Amino acid sequence: MFFGWYVVAGTFVAQAFVIGFFTYSVSLLVPFVREEFGVSMAEVMYSLSAGTLMGLVLMPLAGVMLDRYPVRWIMAAGTLLFAGGLWTLANTTSITQYIVVFGVTMSVANAFAGAPASQTTVSRWFTTSRGRALGISAVGTSVGGIAIPALVIWWLQTSDWRAALENLSLGIALIVLPFLVLTIRGKPADIGVLAEGGEADATALASSPELRLADIIRHPGYWYIGITLGLLFSVYTSILANIATYAIGLGATAAQASTLIMAVAVTGILGKLVFGVAADKLNLKLGLWLSMALVIIAFLILAGEFGYPLMLLASGLMGLAAGGMLPVWGAMMARVFGLVSYGRAMGLMGPLITLMVMPGFVVTGRLFDATGSYQLCLLLFAGIIVLATPLLVPLKLSASEPNAAAPG
Repeated sequence: MFFGWYVVAGTFVAQAFVIGFFTYSVSLLVPFVREEFGVSMAEVMYSLSAGTLMGLVLMPLAGVMLDRYPVRWIMAAGTLLFAGGLWTLANTTSITQYIVVFGVTMSVANAFAGAPASQTTVSRWFTTSRGRALGISAVGTSVGGIAIPALVIWWLQTSDWRAALENLSLGIALIVLPFLVLTIRGKPADIGVLAEGGEADATALASSPELRLADIIRHPGYWYIGITLGLLFSVYTSILANIATYAIGLGATAAQASTLIMAVAVTGILGKLVFGVAADKLNLKLGLWLSMALVIIAFLILAGEFGYPLMLLASGLMGLAAGGMLPVWGAMMARVFGLVSYGRAMGLMGPLITLMVMPGFVVTGRLFDATGSYQLCLLLFAGIIVLATPLLVPLKLSASEPNAAAPG
C-alpha cells in the first residue's frame, strides 16, 4: 500500500486528540472549572484566548520548522508536550495557573501536532487525490469529537475533571505518541519513494521556488484566505466551545448537551469526506462559501431557542460546515503557495487567523455575562460571516501548485 495512506492514518489520530479535546471537549469542563475556582464564564474563556494568543508566536515558528526539519519528530515532540501540559493542567491550584497552562498546552499542541502539521504533511504525499486525503485525515477531528467527549464525560461521572485530564494525558503519551512515530514521515523522499504523482510531480516539486516570509505576506491570497477563515473560525469555535453550556441553560440535560457535540462530530465525518472529494474536482471558493452558509443557518436556528430537536439540527449543520473548512483550506493553500513553502505559509497564516479568533471567546463570555443568553452573540456572529463572504471573490487560484513567487 502507498505509504502516504499510513501518513493519513497518523495525522487522523493526531487531529482526533488535539482537536477532539480543544474544540469538542473543553465546554464539558467549563462548569466544573467555574465551580472549582469560583470565577465567571469570561474568566474561564480567557484560557482559550491565551491559547490563541500564544499561537501568534508558535505558529510561524512551527511553519518554518515543518519546511526544514523532520515532521515526524516535530509532531512527536508536540504530542509529548501536549500530554505533559494536560497533566500539569489537572494539577493547577488557581484560575491564573489554569489560564496560563491551558494557553501553553493549547498553542503547542495545535502548532506542532494539530491541523497545520497534518495538512502540510498530507499535502506533500498526494497530488490528484490531495483533497480526498486531506478530507480523510480531517475526519479524525470528527471521530475525536465523538470519542474524546465520550471519554471525558465518563471520567467526569466516575471521578472529577482533574482525573479526566490525567487519564487523557496518559492515553496520549502511551498510545498516540508511539503511533505517530511509526506512521508519520514528512516527505516521500524521507523513505526513498515518490509522491502520488510519481516522477513528474517530484521534478515539479524540486523546481518550485522557496518563498520568503515577506513574499507570503505580500501575496493577496494570504489576506483573502486568512481574514475569511479567521472570522469563520472565530465565531465557529467560540460557539462550539459553549454549546454544552448553551443547551443546559435552555433546559437540556448533560447527556443531551453531549449529544449536540457528538452530532457536530458525526455530521462532520460526512462533510469532510464530501468536501474532500469535491476539493479535487470543484471550485474551492464555492466549497468554502457553502460551509459559511451552513454556519449562518445553524446560528440563526440556535438564536431562535426553539428547543432541543432544532438544536440538534443546528449542530448537524455546524458539523457539515466544519467538513468544508479543513480540506478546502488545505487545498487552497497548495494552489496558492505551493508545497515547498506550504509549512511556512500555513504557519504565517496562524497569527493572522489568531488575531481574528482571539476576541471571539471573550466576546462570547462578555455577552453571556451581560445578557444571560447566547442569543445576541449568535445573531452578531451570523452577521459577521455574512460580511466575510465577499472577501473570497478576488482570490485567484492556479490550476496546480504555483512555480513562481509572484502574487496573483
